[in-house]
Amino acid sequence: MANKVYITGASGRLGRVILSKCDAIPIVRKKSGLKDEILSDFSIANLEKILKDADAIIHLAGSRDFLDQKKAWEGNVELSRKIVEASPRTAKIIFSSSISVYGKKLARIPADEKTELHPDTPYAKTKIEAEKLVEKHPNHAILRIGPIYGPGFEEYFKILRLIEKGKMKIIGDGKNRIPFVQVDDVADAIINSIEKGIGKYVLVGECKAQKEIFEIAANELGVEAPAKHTSVFLAKIFAQYELFRSTHFGGSAKFIPEDIAVLSSDRAFNCSKAMQEIGFSPISIKKGISQMVQRYRKRIKS
Repeated sequence: MANKVYITGASGRLGRVILSKCDAIPIVRKKSGLKDEILSDFSIANLEKILKDADAIIHLAGSRDFLDQKKAWEGNVELSRKIVEASPRTAKIIFSSSISVYGKKLARIPADEKTELHPDTPYAKTKIEAEKLVEKHPNHAILRIGPIYGPGFEEYFKILRLIEKGKMKIIGDGKNRIPFVQVDDVADAIINSIEKGIGKYVLVGECKAQKEIFEIAANELGVEAPAKHTSVFLAKIFAQYELFRSTHFGGSAKFIPEDIAVLSSDRAFNCSKAMQEIGFSPISIKKGISQMVQRYRKRIKS
């Protein structure tokens, strides 16, 4: 591994998994208690001082706001511009992008790194702009990552709970494929990218059908698989209501519109480039769900 590796977004869930697997130096806005962390105001001048001896920079930090264009632009585009401008030309930048750049309706299935982009959220549009900035750096790897699950991603417990209680409904006909990816697989690919590969890479796991994913989860939980269906339209109306309720009256939304879009869109990808060039090796969705169910049961008992 390169001698000096820095990481932004290290206090996030993916960042913490990466730190558990490699010696990277976190750059943070405020103290997070991470080993060897360096405080920064993320100005170009300050970043230049910090990164002057960098061999690689893992850039995870950004905005996950799917609705607010301003927040998404500041968190994804402006921050990436500062990282690129402050990084030594000899250092490698590994940037965490997203398959959201392809939109929910893919131009081609299976999609790959060359598939036409159709961003359909402010978040996706800013990820594309950030990619363009990173591409200007001579040594880079842009990783287009699918929806992550695994340790730390407990928002999926709500789906397991609904399946366990027999209340989860299949959205649409359930035949649409969902490109989930396990967090450890993503972390390993990012670490591999420090010394391998250049350009863009798609990182998703097995793209199984929604109905099949629910069946696997139900089997692991020891309950009947969801059999009732609801339309995508009604599911989106419910998610809009939940978003409105949580925004104006507090509490957390059971689902937001982006959740429904992820669960109901048909998206499948070819990750052969990432497998061949950076050693991406995703586990089976069955194994990943089994691990999630084990953590879910421990959480319920504790």
